[in-house]
Amino acid sequence: MAEKLSPPNPPPSDGVVRIRPFRAEDAPAIAAACRDPQVPRWIPLIPVPYTEVDARRFILLSLQAWNDGSGYEFAIADARTDRYVGSVGIQPGSNPRRHAVGYMVAPEMRGRGIATRGLKLAVRWAFESLAVERLALWTLPGNVASQRVAEKAGFRWEGIVRNWDSGRDGQPMDVVMFSMTPDDLADAIEAAAEETADGDRVGSGATAGAADVASGAAADSTKPRIAPFPRELRATGTRGAAFVDVAAVADLGPGSMRRVTLAGVDLLVASTPDGIVVTDDRCPHMSAPLSIGELRDCVVSCPLHEGRFDLSTGDTVRMPTTGGLDADGNYHSPWSPSGSQPKAEPPSKKLEARRLTRVQRLRYYPARIRGGRLEAQIPFVPE
Repeated sequence: MAEKLSPPNPPPSDGVVRIRPFRAEDAPAIAAACRDPQVPRWIPLIPVPYTEVDARRFILLSLQAWNDGSGYEFAIADARTDRYVGSVGIQPGSNPRRHAVGYMVAPEMRGRGIATRGLKLAVRWAFESLAVERLALWTLPGNVASQRVAEKAGFRWEGIVRNWDSGRDGQPMDVVMFSMTPDDLADAIEAAAEETADGDRVGSGATAGAADVASGAAADSTKPRIAPFPRELRATGTRGAAFVDVAAVADLGPGSMRRVTLAGVDLLVASTPDGIVVTDDRCPHMSAPLSIGELRDCVVSCPLHEGRFDLSTGDTVRMPTTGGLDADGNYHSPWSPSGSQPKAEPPSKKLEARRLTRVQRLRYYPARIRGGRLEAQIPFVPE
């Protein structure tokens, strides 16, 4: 049994949202939110259809849980109006120091950073008030938006846990597991403090919505920032990896590229108009170092075969002059100048090797800026 605690008073707030116990007047808003088709899709326990009777029952159970220490449910409310905009709750586990957390946001409030704000407030309260050693958080594999919220709040991806939960039909379901420890929380708080002080951003591959009324001040576009990148192009082994010091941000002028080698891993660090990119310093076609190529805006050219690659998307802008397979497996013949005869393709081992060489998409290392230094998640532990 978890500890019996009174809800925090005053309610924790970041100035934009606050987390507080549920109230009877929240029932209509809760019912409306839970009738959105996305909620039962990703939360199988939600009754379908969801009525105000279900909402009132949930509110009573959540207040009873506070009384007997079996759970700590919060409404996420607008800090100015106190209007319900979402939910976040801490569910105690069998081990009194290892709990779980879950959350949802009303459909009209999505894309504004509300879930991340409410989650941050709840987990900080949990670690401070419950002496938690680990918070678990899991989502269904397709719930990418919820997974992004977890990462923005400082949770670490752990992997796919098979047959962890049961669906609405009773069949076992896999889940994507995240976790947070006291050290992770300390890192997240430090990063948020530096971001507030410097305007620096931690790169997560996503940006906040325009309506996310954060502190009122617009971000300074002249300050160094990390470029977003497609989530599916995250380098293998980086989830949960430690952040490692890469370079001084002051050394990364606009339009510059440099090679950084860490324990045998060659990294390309490029400063593009979209922000700083950290990827492998290896051409996706023939492994030549891209760092000695040419960078124009977000497009880098290979120094060997004039292949051009977009650092903002990971895509091939122009196939190498040698030809080969693109990322989808389609063959492209060797490049010939416009109006000239196509280059001959005499049979040879070299030609066959080129013909079967696939141009891969770039892979990225998540990065952040801390204290004027660029750090990236590298899948190894430095000696």
